[in-house]
Amino acid sequence: MKVALLALRGRAEAVAAAREATAWLRKRDVTVAEGNLDHPDTVDAAVRDARIVCVFGGDGTMLRAARLIAPHGAGILGVNLGRLGFLTIASVSELPLILEDVLAGRYELEDRMLLEATLTRDGRVVERALALNDVVVARGREVRSVHVRVQIDGEAFTTYWADGLIVATATGSTAYAFSVGGPVIIPRARTMLFVPIAPHLSFRNAVVLDEGQRLRLVPEGDARLSVDGQIERDLESGDVIEVTPAAVNARFVRTAAVRPFLALLRDKILKEGKGL
Repeated sequence: MKVALLALRGRAEAVAAAREATAWLRKRDVTVAEGNLDHPDTVDAAVRDARIVCVFGGDGTMLRAARLIAPHGAGILGVNLGRLGFLTIASVSELPLILEDVLAGRYELEDRMLLEATLTRDGRVVERALALNDVVVARGREVRSVHVRVQIDGEAFTTYWADGLIVATATGSTAYAFSVGGPVIIPRARTMLFVPIAPHLSFRNAVVLDEGQRLRLVPEGDARLSVDGQIERDLESGDVIEVTPAAVNARFVRTAAVRPFLALLRDKILKEGKGL
């Protein structure tokens, strides 16, 4: 088995944890490769032919890593350096126990649907990106609402006048979409939803679609595109954003030691005082 270890080299604690894991794995004759998430070319080389990829960091690091790992089909094992998030499953101290299960074959891979966002300008593709959480079209530099025309499978649905529109996966339903009133969807569900941000005299409920449907967004006014909150593009008049289910999935490692999603949801939302 080959295991890849990914970390942001600018985070000393992540680098230290990855080196400790490397030593632990090599003592067990596991092939190990390391990659720097600041440099995608090193990630591609490290992940190639790996069965499992350990990612050291928080949910933001996991979002970045998932987009790079998904095309390889490897299982993603998130190691959090602080509190457990929605995407990570282990603390540094818990990692050896989980790796013991993985090396013994006592694990499963849970597929998560990704979105693919394609930005077209004057008939030319200027951005294409994967999203694990969400694709957002929102107001830009000007403090005013934007109009976003929405089509579903080529048919006009409505035009929102709002601060923006969030298109989220089931995984992303507990992130930005949840904060504006969207529903919680079990992460393994193969669906996507869209929900407006502060709509004005517009349809304000979330809409849930199945994985075979396609969205077309046409913003009017000063607007900006954001993919997983990490890839940003200023939009121009006439730009079109297509959002579809991606051809690849993010695959997350699950063992008996991993806390169930509903238990994590209760702790993250109820116990932290956010309400459900």
